[in-house]
Amino acid sequence: MQNNSIVELKGISKAFGGIPVLRDVDFTAKIGLIHGLVGGNGAGKSTLMKILAGVHQPDQGEIRIKGERVRLKNPAEAHDKGIYLVPQEPLLFPYLTVEENILLTTKKREQKAYKEKILLLMDTLKCEFSLDQLGADLTLAKQQLVELLRGLVRESEVIILDEPTSALTAREVTALFENLRRMVAEKKTAIIYITHRLQELFEITDELTILKNGQVVLQEKTCFCTLEQILQIMVPKVDDEGSDSANICPLPDEAALPHSKEVLESPVLEVNSMWGKGFRDVSLVLNRGEILGLTGVVGAGRTEFAEALFGITKRSSGIVKLDGRQIEIREPREAILQGIVYLPEDRHLHGGFLEAGIPENITSPILFRLFKVFLQSRKEMELAAQFVEKLRIQASSLHQKFKYLSGGNQQKVVLSKCLAAEPKVMILDEPTRGIDANARKEIYANIRELADCGIGVLLISSDFEEITLLCHRVLIMYRERIVAELIPPHITLENITFASFGYTKGVGAQ
Repeated sequence: MQNNSIVELKGISKAFGGIPVLRDVDFTAKIGLIHGLVGGNGAGKSTLMKILAGVHQPDQGEIRIKGERVRLKNPAEAHDKGIYLVPQEPLLFPYLTVEENILLTTKKREQKAYKEKILLLMDTLKCEFSLDQLGADLTLAKQQLVELLRGLVRESEVIILDEPTSALTAREVTALFENLRRMVAEKKTAIIYITHRLQELFEITDELTILKNGQVVLQEKTCFCTLEQILQIMVPKVDDEGSDSANICPLPDEAALPHSKEVLESPVLEVNSMWGKGFRDVSLVLNRGEILGLTGVVGAGRTEFAEALFGITKRSSGIVKLDGRQIEIREPREAILQGIVYLPEDRHLHGGFLEAGIPENITSPILFRLFKVFLQSRKEMELAAQFVEKLRIQASSLHQKFKYLSGGNQQKVVLSKCLAAEPKVMILDEPTRGIDANARKEIYANIRELADCGIGVLLISSDFEEITLLCHRVLIMYRERIVAELIPPHITLENITFASFGYTKGVGAQ
């Protein structure tokens, strides 16, 4: 082990479904230092750390712990080597107590000593919960602190923190930072700190690695960097070799991009000061025939807002108007009846019925219209055939099961399902995720056609290039609220990137 390096990752590459996520990444963590790891959506940060934590196996490359080459087959082996990942989403057992959750997998004879350490750490971190409280009774912020306690109490030599402050109060963040500084000052621990809150890098980290398109683009001491330099490095470039943006096909007529056409101010959907779990004080206006982008980094609150608007989750307050009339949406069926449809982020989990055929999937939201006493099968087949032709869905037959369609054709079926409800407003959440370039081009054309037909489209996407290519206006969320609105000619990759990380100077901040 040289220069107090405890972890060395060499030439790490990883792909999922043939799509590269990491490309020949080198990374080093040192005892006594806090190492910041940052990057935009899909940069590969979490994948790299899950490889170090034994969750994923690299396709290529090697891992060295204290100079020894190792293979970490699972998280238990990583724990044995002193590596602990505190996940962004807590994984507590809801009906076990805090103490039971923390001491899970520890030996019984060691638990008394561990308990004393837990109480000391809870006092240091100013934890406002007791050891006998159930996991289900804790707020998300308190659950994150319990996850952190799991790693700290085991005196892990490498602790990976994935967005540790996303649900913490300012007081809890201060206490966390104080404890992290104390740990590294004792020269016993290396901390890897993943965050989208770039200002935190200058408060807590000593060194910095920036990932972009699965590759390392900067490794430097934090004190030699500025916030604007970091953001500028992270701005996507269309001509980056191997970048995701390079795989995006342009629309058929680049001279007539949607945001080059004027959209009349004719509100179809108005949301005023909506609050709910994962988002705060969101207001927006969507016009007929408009493609309104809603973007930001993962965890900003975009999907949470969309699900509350569609009635999947409950909102705590806020007013929704459709065609100028105030409406109440308590469940998805009410939204569909009112004329609002939602294409979810995960088409496999929430978008389609895997074992059902194309007609059953397309007509699923409007079955009540196809029943008299029995299902009108002929109407169902005719409707499905119309959408197969209109959206050019490639299938061996109408009865081909959803799970056997390609990713692009699955997405077209889900889009058809939304269109079958004859909507006024379509909420599209990551509509091109996981599909190839040709299918993406067709989906883009479909989205344009929706707007041309007068449908208001709310396009939620983590792909900043996609947002710049399709949208008339763009709203950017950061830390659960809208922080900026962009209109042409200010809809640029640079402006979107800066605002998505909370830097709104000069980009039309609200």
